[in-house]
Amino acid sequence: MVIGQVKTWSDSDGWGFVVDEEGYEYFLHISKIRKGQIIRTGDMIKFDISEGDRGAEAENVTLY
Repeated sequence: MVIGQVKTWSDSDGWGFVVDEEGYEYFLHISKIRKGQIIRTGDMIKFDISEGDRGAEAENVTLY
């Protein structure tokens, strides 16, 4: 798993972006957050990386 920080998050849209410790940015969709977790901008998270239609995405996201 990768550790990163939620760079931006929109509750109303259900998506945002995450930056890992090396500075790489990943797309994050609400469907990829583990059930029961609430994500906010600035939160530290753990996640796996997958390749989506438009590039790298965070999945299996949980608070760190």
